[in-house]
Amino acid sequence: MNKIWESPNLISVIILVVVLAIAAGYVVFTLNQRPETESFTVDDDYYFPYNFDRLDRVVKLPNELAEISGLCRGFAPDEVFAVQDEIGTVFRVNSRSGELLQQIKFDKDLDYEGIARKDDDMYVLEADGDIHYFAYQDTAIEIPSRKLETSFSYRNDTEGICYDSITNTLLIVPKAQELNPQSDNESRRGIYTYDLRQAALNSQPTYYIDELEVGQIVFNTNRPYVVNPSGIAVDPLTGDIFVLSAAGHVLVVIDRDSQIKHVELLEKGTFGQPEGIAFGANGDLYVSSEGRGGRGIIATLSRKGQPTTTDEQR
Repeated sequence: MNKIWESPNLISVIILVVVLAIAAGYVVFTLNQRPETESFTVDDDYYFPYNFDRLDRVVKLPNELAEISGLCRGFAPDEVFAVQDEIGTVFRVNSRSGELLQQIKFDKDLDYEGIARKDDDMYVLEADGDIHYFAYQDTAIEIPSRKLETSFSYRNDTEGICYDSITNTLLIVPKAQELNPQSDNESRRGIYTYDLRQAALNSQPTYYIDELEVGQIVFNTNRPYVVNPSGIAVDPLTGDIFVLSAAGHVLVVIDRDSQIKHVELLEKGTFGQPEGIAFGANGDLYVSSEGRGGRGIIATLSRKGQPTTTDEQR
């Protein structure tokens, strides 16, 4: 009688059965961990004005923006500015068609992760925290930028930046390590402010998102939900702060006291790697995602008004 190790075919079958059993167990575990819903409004007085189940528009972008990494509001309706990884160029894009309307070379090719605009001033965030800025010109194809250095470094991996008109600051979020990590609040993801008047970065977070709080909302248990910020924007109508995370495919809305108002889990099939977020002047929301081997996209979500009693009864 042959011993089992003398029957390679039988060994292969046993290994296959074990692998399939492990895979099946993982699938069951994953399904059991999936939240029952993908939209969580925490504040009873807050109305989340976007429906991610019914995107108004999704446009595919040219190859130049396959790795789109940041968005900010344009000057005209339905226009946005964008940057992409490793190219020192700002792109003006039609959000309805995906057409490239203008390309401005501002510096050498590095790792650029975000873009913000205050009036005519453009600010492009590098992964090491340096901010490249220049004054926009609508006919230019090249504008040399100047650089603002911060206390961040590549270990922080800064990915999101936006202009906050309420405080006249730039809001910056690191994806990786905090600027000054604290052992007593390791679950907090900081949002830092760069004062444009003082040309200085606040070394401590001005706002934050607590991963344990997000996990409590999503899973209804004391379990953290990973939030590695990849984009940030300020709602022009409410002043609330929207933070996007490619890890976990999640959008978190907080107020100025860092209280979570809403959590939205994004559909992975559409948003493969969401890294850019911006608002139009009318409150419409734009979210961009890298192509991950294909073409990048920009999704548009029209702002919905607060439902009336009649609307709620339908």
